[in-house]
Amino acid sequence: MLQDETRELLVKEYEKTRDAKKIAGAYGVSVSTVYRLAKQKATTGSVKLQVNRRGRKRVLTEEDLRHIEDMIQKQPGVTLREIVEALNLNAGGETVRRAIKRMGYSYHRKKKIRRISKRDHTRYISQSRRGEKQTK
Repeated sequence: MLQDETRELLVKEYEKTRDAKKIAGAYGVSVSTVYRLAKQKATTGSVKLQVNRRGRKRVLTEEDLRHIEDMIQKQPGVTLREIVEALNLNAGGETVRRAIKRMGYSYHRKKKIRRISKRDHTRYISQSRRGEKQTK
């Protein structure tokens, strides 16, 4: 990896001579590196490392995150699916869940309640009463 000072010197040499092959040999880099750095200097005005452009870009923008937080403030019981659909986000529920977690909110699913029919309920009650009589 070239240091910023070396990159500057390399591009200055290229701008003077326009001999990419000679400069590449002198600095120990490929010809395509010389061309790439010259193009970067022409488009951005700098040949410094562009560390901020590395990696995968975030799907949710800052504006999306603000809208999500506003929606949570207005409707605390809103579901992930409702958030994605209402805001027309180009992200899945898991992405939204992670973003909400980073905001400091916690998400709890409602526990399933086991419901029994009235007939089963009376049967369970009668069985439990029979068990009480046998232990006495």
